[in-house]
Amino acid sequence: MVDSHDSEHHAGPGIQAYLVVFGALSVFTAISFAVNYAVREYGLAPHAGFAIILGVALIKAILVGLYFMHLVVDWGKLYYLIFPTFILAAMFITVLMPDIVLAWHH
Repeated sequence: MVDSHDSEHHAGPGIQAYLVVFGALSVFTAISFAVNYAVREYGLAPHAGFAIILGVALIKAILVGLYFMHLVVDWGKLYYLIFPTFILAAMFITVLMPDIVLAWHH
């Protein structure tokens, strides 16, 4: 009898990967707080601080998407969802553009 919860059948990342990602997210959050503190107390330029914090947030979002939303495993399936969404969004914007432009004049 084969156990359906056996780790051989699990295609996703293991607990060690989740713990590493958790540690990385914790470190990146600490970096964001340190940069904010440096902007307030040590005179780091606000635009530089914003750029650093935005870069850190981007890295954190990528890590969360890849591991906690399982895109690392299901990346191939994402194409079937994202590309039709982009096509429909472009069509939606194109169809509504005359209404948006005409509304500016009123």
